[in-house]
Amino acid sequence: MSDSANVRHPVWRGQQAVSGLWFPSWIAPDLRSARLLAAWVPGCRAYRFATGDALCFPQPRILVCETTQGLALCRIQGGMYSAPLTSGELARLPATDIGIVQGAQVLSLTLEQAIELDMSASIDVGGYALHDTYDCRIADAALKVPRLDGKSVRSLLGDKIPPQSKDSEALLRDIADKQAGREVNSGEPRSLKHGIGAARDSIIGLMLSAFFKAVPGPATGGASARAVSPRRRPNGPQPWRERMARLAMLSKIAKLIGYRQGAHLRRMMNMFERGDLNEALRNAIPLDGLAGSLGPAFSAGQRRQDLRLSTHLGPSSSIGIGEDLQSHLRRLYRTAFERFDRQGGIDEAVFVLAELLNARQEALDYLVKHGRHSQAAELALGWDMPPGMIIRLLMLSGDTQRALQVARRDDAFSEAIQQLQASHPKLADELRLEWGHAKVQRGDWLGAVDAIWQLPHARDHALAWLKAAEEAGTELSARALVQRAALLPETLQHYAARIEVLSDPLSEPGARSALAGALLVCGGKNETLRALATSVLPAVAADRAAGQNNFSSKDLSRLLKISNDPYLIADVPRWAGPKTEPDKSLWLRTEPLALQAPRAGLHEIHDAAALPGGRYLVALGESGAAILDSHGRIRQRYTVPAFKLVLADSGEVALAIAPREQASRVSRLDLVNHAIVDLGVIVLQFAAPRFDGIGWTVVMANRIVVIDTAKDTREVLWHVADLPGPIVAAGFFSDREIYLVGLTDGLQDWSYALPGRRLQARSELRLHDDRPLLPHRLSTVQQPQVRLSNGTQIELCYQRDGVDRHCVLSEEVPAQEFHCTFVPFSLGMIVGLHEPSGSRYFVVRLDNGTLVAKVDWPAGALAFAREQAEHLLFHDATGRLLDVLIARSSAHAISVL
Repeated sequence: MSDSANVRHPVWRGQQAVSGLWFPSWIAPDLRSARLLAAWVPGCRAYRFATGDALCFPQPRILVCETTQGLALCRIQGGMYSAPLTSGELARLPATDIGIVQGAQVLSLTLEQAIELDMSASIDVGGYALHDTYDCRIADAALKVPRLDGKSVRSLLGDKIPPQSKDSEALLRDIADKQAGREVNSGEPRSLKHGIGAARDSIIGLMLSAFFKAVPGPATGGASARAVSPRRRPNGPQPWRERMARLAMLSKIAKLIGYRQGAHLRRMMNMFERGDLNEALRNAIPLDGLAGSLGPAFSAGQRRQDLRLSTHLGPSSSIGIGEDLQSHLRRLYRTAFERFDRQGGIDEAVFVLAELLNARQEALDYLVKHGRHSQAAELALGWDMPPGMIIRLLMLSGDTQRALQVARRDDAFSEAIQQLQASHPKLADELRLEWGHAKVQRGDWLGAVDAIWQLPHARDHALAWLKAAEEAGTELSARALVQRAALLPETLQHYAARIEVLSDPLSEPGARSALAGALLVCGGKNETLRALATSVLPAVAADRAAGQNNFSSKDLSRLLKISNDPYLIADVPRWAGPKTEPDKSLWLRTEPLALQAPRAGLHEIHDAAALPGGRYLVALGESGAAILDSHGRIRQRYTVPAFKLVLADSGEVALAIAPREQASRVSRLDLVNHAIVDLGVIVLQFAAPRFDGIGWTVVMANRIVVIDTAKDTREVLWHVADLPGPIVAAGFFSDREIYLVGLTDGLQDWSYALPGRRLQARSELRLHDDRPLLPHRLSTVQQPQVRLSNGTQIELCYQRDGVDRHCVLSEEVPAQEFHCTFVPFSLGMIVGLHEPSGSRYFVVRLDNGTLVAKVDWPAGALAFAREQAEHLLFHDATGRLLDVLIARSSAHAISVL
């Protein structure tokens, strides 16, 4: 249908927000198909009319209209037109999807008149080579474990320290042999028993050790010298020592112990006072323990074999001397240190500081003062000092590779850079550039730009990362505009069309809200940022009035202050928002939220995760992975097999896992640049469903391993080996990781606190043999049970703080047989009740036993669940995806099309 009125401006000119392209029918069909493919971007749709072909973009693209492959189509009042029609010209036209100006008249077209084209049929794949697939049946198990456990001082000093006398060697060897067979239940690592930092308990300890049960010490984190030692929880006072002290007093052995200890102290102080320092150091006792006391010691003290420093910052036993005597010993030790320092005895001086005075930080500073950076770095690693300090010392020693391994393992770039910036700016700059690359690998593109922007020689990297963020779409692209306005204000004029789209109240509010949030963080540092705030504030306020964002009146006032536009300040009305009740978290509900499964889709979903901007990443099995929009339409595909997904905290990086016969293939997905990296294959027992973008925790061959996913599956950042038994279950939560280790007579839990991965608990468990085993962050392990209560209701039974708890799931008793499944979450648990007629999933908060939600699911497919920071996602094999929004206590249903 053509309108009879003439059109004054027949085509779009200059840079515009283009929503599609038109290819008229006088172009040959094959040539039209080639041009459609050349202009194609992910998410496009193509339509063929009698008068030509139309290509519709998933979202407007900023293009120069004179250089496009076809005729530019821009959106006006809901339709796409090939010319900038005026309001009067539009008023004379009927409702239309596409309007093409031909001969100064408008040809109105609707999509019902067209045939949607499948452009895959136009792609000739005959010229592509076929290659054999990778054989995943045998995985390469050779892991590259970094040597990050440091060295002892003895290994660094070599033969400078004379050996122990033969008599003392024989005595200590005899004591060690006896203690190895009958070690008391101290909870103390065995490595401490052989270090100088722990006083050895001899005569009386051996006499009474038979009263206590022997238990093995914790694993050392690997037998290899290159292993990364796991961090441990400091040991507290040991009750058995107090009991032994009382027994010694009752049996009058205490006097004998005190006499022997007093004699040893007198001999040792005489050695210091007469200047026999070498022999004095071998008999000295440590003071000022950093981690408290394990309790009283029962030995007289033994002569040291050498001046080796212990490599564990833990408590030791003590011999209960008075404060005056401790002060006197401290003065003797400090005098000895000063004498060694004057004489150039650096090794002996370090020994006094670290072992006798327990001034380990001072010992490291002393080594750095004398240029012994390598030795200081090895000791800092062995003592598990703060990561920033370890990185600084490794950088000063020239060991950049291990410094980066520690920085990537602990994400401690910032701390180390601050320590190096003033004294060694070149090393700080080198580390800063690596920090930027690590942030990109984690998916934090804008953070990477901030990290290296102050490095002039790295500006090209920063600009490339900023450009990648701008082209990512959705919220990241909007936040990138704010960063560009802050760093390169003179260039924002080239993005005027995009800003105009964001400032339109009819456009998508999510990206605009992200831009406004970034402005609130950045503030009005320059005139460009203030102009940007002026442009978007009216639309942001309109979104708030419509309930499409969560900005408060205070936030809107801050945006107005950032704008500082006098006309806007004069014209702005009083902020108004929808009168709604405040959002209530799902976990705070007193009445359960009742939900229904969405209708079936077209694709089988093996796994799903929520992405920023209302998008979703789904695993489609051998068909690959895909990004969905909020309506369930596929917008981006990744052609690697994907059955499980591991999502980075940034939401911009993910791992796709494809189990094979004996191993799993792992692929890294860059969700910004849409790049795919094959990381190789790995044999997995358990794997965390999330990672920080670099380090991914897995269990393989009964070893806890953190893999560097920015490289390949063989690169290891941290690991724990030599556990006392096989790992039978693992639980991964945002603040801890729990591993249940099988023993000959039960189970033992190993709990590590994140992000430092420090061992928090190692205890034996009492379990029911007939119940499921679920690691849980609230109580280490849960063994839930569903039963019929009084024949009238279904009840969940579990334990909390050692007390039996109950939660009524339903007052309706199933008429048929049913079975149950359990999924642990950070604050609760999902209980699945499955019957032939369908399933119902109950979300229970465990600390108070409250049922907060129930989801009905039809028969034919079981739902699987995933927990994220603000989401509980349910999905199944029939294309259903249900996103329960925790903060809002609402749900978003999707059918994958």
